Amino acid sequence: MIAPGIAAHSSGLAVEPLAFALEAGEIRRLVSIGFHAVLNGQPEAAQRLFEGLSVVRPDHGFPRIGCALALMQKGKAEEAVRVLERALRRCPNDEQVRVFLGMSLRMANRVCQAGAVLAPLAARSGDSAGTRFARQLLKLSL
Repeated sequence: MIAPGIAAHSSGLAVEPLAFALEAGEIRRLVSIGFHAVLNGQPEAAQRLFEGLSVVRPDHGFPRIGCALALMQKGKAEEAVRVLERALRRCPNDEQVRVFLGMSLRMANRVCQAGAVLAPLAARSGDSAGTRFARQLLKLSL
């Protein structure tokens, strides 16, 4: 996919237009690296990587989820909530964004709002990963 346009970077600097393509496998590897960075105490590096991926895949929720996880790792749950709320406006049907928004709301001590986000997901029939995760997060609230 060719990534067009100029995107804002968290540093406030404009990112130059992208004129290269990344294949799906390359994206998956970069996502994996980003999640490993979060899990291994390198949230700054992870956040930069996920911000770059959000330029390449602007209509996907996963880069914003990665940014939010990096922010939560840095103790910035409120900022993670804002990132995921913006992602939800871009991707209103993205179950994973909703689940991670619920998690970030819990981490920001906004338990009632977290419940309002997670309850409809947990009440769904079926056994998707998002539904199972929402149910587990709601059990933690009790």
